[in-house]
Amino acid sequence: MRQQTMTTDANARRGAGTPPSLLPVLLLAGLLAAGGCRDSAPDDVINQEETTEALVFVKTEAEETLNRSWAPGNLYKLSPISPDGVVTPITDFVGASISDPCVSFDGQRILFSMRPSGGGNRNIWEINADGTGLRQVTSGGGHDFDPLYLPDGNIMFTSSRHGGMDEYNHSPAEVLYTCRADGSDLQRVSFNMSDDFDPALMPDGRVIYTRWEHFGTFNRFPIFFCNPDGTLPFHEFGPHNRNFFHPQPTPDGRLIAIESTMVNEDAGPIAVLKIEAGPADPAGSDPDRHWNVLTPQVNTDGAPWSHGAFKYPFPLGGNTYVASYTLPAAEEQGVDYGLYTFTLHQEGAGTDASPATISIVDLTFLYNDPNTNEYDAQLLAPRDIPPVIPSRTNPALDYGTFLAHDVFNRSLVDGQEVPVRGQDAIDKIAVIAGLPTLQGEPNDFSANEFERRALMGYAPVQTDGSFHIKVPAGVPFTFATLDELDRGFVSKRTWLYAHRGTEDKCIGCHQDRDVGAEQMTNPYPLAATLEPTDLNVAPDQYTYVNYRDHIAPIVEANCASCHQLTFTQRDSLVMPDNVWITLTDTIPAPGDLDLTAVPDTTARMMQVFPRAYLNLSGESMTMEQQVVVPAFPRRSRLIDYVLGVGAAADQGPHPAGAPLTAQEQELFKIWVLLGAQYR
Repeated sequence: MRQQTMTTDANARRGAGTPPSLLPVLLLAGLLAAGGCRDSAPDDVINQEETTEALVFVKTEAEETLNRSWAPGNLYKLSPISPDGVVTPITDFVGASISDPCVSFDGQRILFSMRPSGGGNRNIWEINADGTGLRQVTSGGGHDFDPLYLPDGNIMFTSSRHGGMDEYNHSPAEVLYTCRADGSDLQRVSFNMSDDFDPALMPDGRVIYTRWEHFGTFNRFPIFFCNPDGTLPFHEFGPHNRNFFHPQPTPDGRLIAIESTMVNEDAGPIAVLKIEAGPADPAGSDPDRHWNVLTPQVNTDGAPWSHGAFKYPFPLGGNTYVASYTLPAAEEQGVDYGLYTFTLHQEGAGTDASPATISIVDLTFLYNDPNTNEYDAQLLAPRDIPPVIPSRTNPALDYGTFLAHDVFNRSLVDGQEVPVRGQDAIDKIAVIAGLPTLQGEPNDFSANEFERRALMGYAPVQTDGSFHIKVPAGVPFTFATLDELDRGFVSKRTWLYAHRGTEDKCIGCHQDRDVGAEQMTNPYPLAATLEPTDLNVAPDQYTYVNYRDHIAPIVEANCASCHQLTFTQRDSLVMPDNVWITLTDTIPAPGDLDLTAVPDTTARMMQVFPRAYLNLSGESMTMEQQVVVPAFPRRSRLIDYVLGVGAAADQGPHPAGAPLTAQEQELFKIWVLLGAQYR
């Protein structure tokens, strides 16, 4: 493969329009020196080796971020892989939006996502590497992205055709689907409430992808693994304060990806994820043990990109990689992504005694058209086919089961409580279903960050901390442990789902995986010997509790008459005219908690809700006085006062002298547990 080192003369090759003064910023603290730059080099090419390999990549007229661009573009080929290689079009559509190429195992065909000129559905297409044989694979539905050839001959892709909206932007959410090579036998295989992005194959046949985890204000994008049929989804890598996009396996068994701290930004520095050190959840005090940032000068928090930004790292074989990189840009619309190659260097053996430290030893210019962005370069060559993992599903069944070994097996890594065996009485869990917002539905169901949820039911926790449940297949669910007062206090802050006829297991509810291998505290759970609690119920059998229909009548009948602003009048002598005037004084509501039904407008979304609802649920969980912590009744002062415990233990149940009934108290606890929704 031809390699070259970029000098400040690279402006001539990348095209006019980039001020030479910007190019030194690209050096990223000495990368050129590591690559062997010569001051006397007449151009970018220093080392040349003959090669017949080629790259396929996308040229598009605007920036593409997390499947949110519809700009015109086409597929192109660069051959050989060199700055003086020939760039030729593979497709020549006018006005079509193209993204996400994936090369077949024999190197002869390319899958890609395309929305035709004039609009319509975005679907998966296939074309021969020489530009012949164009055919449409999927049709109809929403929009299809991220195609992936699977070892069994099927195709995986992401799609919004299920009609659900993500939990943050309320934009169409893509999840994982599979189909046969001809587009038939379409199957949805992941059931996340937000997006799944960029599936790729691991050498062992599993699929790796970025998953959007959303739970109220808890927002992150960790790396998940699953089988090609969608079963056994598992959080493989990612701490709470870092996101990783565009993951790809490296030849040494690690992952290479883009690091970000943003919710809607998949550009940033390149990082190598050392999955041999555990999932980095938590990362502890030594994040370098889990991942190395290869280009630390590049910021992780979006534009301005004072040192440029990267996307789409991809292995080219051996120790060589290609990535999209933009020179510094002050605004998002000012980026100009081109293609660059680099190689990696490791110091240390990668053991506890000799930790691995990985760095870039050169970063070299490959190709740039200053009028377009170049994205998602893939090696156009044959590659090994990973092993086929047989499907675990049973299409004849409409449910799956879930076995948890020990709810006490967790650590203080996410700000939640750690239940203590023998001290905290946990005899049941609440199982909660996610209710996706569909396209076209108004999203005025909440003033906080939680989506609609419903209670599937309760399941017993055995004396050893284990539980066993049967749930409907294809329904996102989570669960919360309940204390002796039936207050939820530890929540599973991710969406689980079962496939038809499968049983999933976990050995802890958030065990400390930073210590290395999983630590099993209860290898022979009692719940495994019992039939699972049957929660395979239809949605019309769920328990729904919202403010409008269930909590508001209680508040208006029992609370609003006291919890409102009151006004008093007083006389005041105005000097020097000796005139008496009447002034009105405002007396705050008790506890500064106005629970009247006066319409009020939220500051962030400009939506109208009753003032009582806003003051109880909290607007986006950012109010100074937060009497409810959605999803966590045991942390909520409102529940303390309703029950007369915790902060209100010396007062008794509220309202004083006329406490709520047991049924009303239960409604309040469930309302908070489900996220304090309005309707």
